[in-house]
Amino acid sequence: MSARLSERILVAAPTGRDAELICTQLSAAGIHAEKVESAAMLANEIPAGVGAIVLTEEALVPDGLAALSRALAKQPAWSEVPLILLTGELSIASKSRAVEGLDHRTNITLIDRPVRIKALVSAAQSALRARTRQYEIRDLMAQLENRLHERDKFLAILGHELRNPLSAILLASQITDGDGKLDHEHALLIERQSNHLTQLVNDLLDLSRVVTGKIILKPHVIDLRDIAEQSLLTVESAKQHQSVEIRTNFPDDATPIYGDPVRIDQILNNLLTNAVKYTPRGGHIELAIERDGASAVIRVSDDGVGIAPDRLDGIFEMFAQLDNAIGRAQGGMGIGLALVRNLVQLHGGTVHAKSDGAGKGSEFVVTLPLASTDVVVERRAVPRPTHDSFTSRRIVIVEDNKDVRDLLALKLRRLGHEVVGVGDGIEGWQKITELRPDLAIVDLGLPRMDGFEVANRTRQELGHNVILVAVSGFGQPDDKRRALEAGFDEHITKPADVHDIESLLQRFPPRNVFGAATGPAATGTT
Repeated sequence: MSARLSERILVAAPTGRDAELICTQLSAAGIHAEKVESAAMLANEIPAGVGAIVLTEEALVPDGLAALSRALAKQPAWSEVPLILLTGELSIASKSRAVEGLDHRTNITLIDRPVRIKALVSAAQSALRARTRQYEIRDLMAQLENRLHERDKFLAILGHELRNPLSAILLASQITDGDGKLDHEHALLIERQSNHLTQLVNDLLDLSRVVTGKIILKPHVIDLRDIAEQSLLTVESAKQHQSVEIRTNFPDDATPIYGDPVRIDQILNNLLTNAVKYTPRGGHIELAIERDGASAVIRVSDDGVGIAPDRLDGIFEMFAQLDNAIGRAQGGMGIGLALVRNLVQLHGGTVHAKSDGAGKGSEFVVTLPLASTDVVVERRAVPRPTHDSFTSRRIVIVEDNKDVRDLLALKLRRLGHEVVGVGDGIEGWQKITELRPDLAIVDLGLPRMDGFEVANRTRQELGHNVILVAVSGFGQPDDKRRALEAGFDEHITKPADVHDIESLLQRFPPRNVFGAATGPAATGTT
């Protein structure tokens, strides 16, 4: 519907030259008006678009009135075409006869004859303003419908992506030997699929924070080669599982950029994970870093399934994978590349994709500004396994989810630690002050007393002679800041990983100066 049709006023006045005179006066006031011969013809014009209707009583013959009533009844819910009726009858009875069949279809304005031009123009302008508001409501309803459609599409894909790893985890957990034990292969499958779920949730939350402007970069000068080496370690397990080879091509000299190492690592992880996912078994991936003038360039190329040419422009859009030629068989929310683009743009860079078509591989190219050459690059050490002598620690776990608490305690005990688990804040605080452990792992959302208060009371009672680690499903910078301000030494975002806890134990030497305790800690009761 054109804007002109939606703004026009249709005039039906079959007696004499009334219609021509009304159209002339309205046109003089800058209002587009069109004459129609009868109410029946008026009804036929309504579907094409109308701003308002002006008609005289003479046009409301029974057939015309019925046709107009039917046309108005077919209008969508948002539409009430304003109607201006010119009448010489002043009695209530005659007024009712004139609008019979129409008053419940639309809003009617009555103007007495003889008509004053100012009154007619004012009524027409008011009707058009009311109609404009209706069109605005229509547009808002259309936007809402689109958003609801996008929401439903997102929830459908989210359900699909969550059910895939959950199904694998459930099936693997049900495959046990005669003693009810899992074999090593299925345990690794559960760990791999759990990591996939964690990455999915993290990407969703990070993308939400990026698009709402809630991610705060913490940039400093780093060597891009170091971040790339870290990212390669992260995808090592997925690479081996997919049986693909990743080749690297790094320059001999440092490639300094001014960036947030966590977010640069996230960019590389998403690109490498995508490449591994869409490269068939036995395929090849190359990660290259190079300089191009004042820019650092990252290239991730593969000989995988490729991207159809008509999909390249939209590959970085939200949920682009839903319709993308790279295929749904491998799964994915279609948010990883949208996150990559936003993070790259936050760093003042660009990213684009190349492909010769389906089945011909693809290449993703990220360009980031090089840091000034007169600054010292901060080297980022890539963590390697250590072979320090083992020290058993006394650990208290305060977690209200019994399954999480018991499994974490079991794993830590198998690693040689003494562990006590409790399920609420008050009991947790009491156990920590009673047993004086080396380490307390405390969930923040606890019943009876939250984790912040547990930390506060523990510090008052024991000072800094215990390592306090907060565990929470909230992983935004503000959540971590609040945990540190409450007295925690570290914050871990759920799901808590045993390897993360072992790393913490290596970083923090034992603080317990109270000597060995006796009682439940020695037996590891829960």
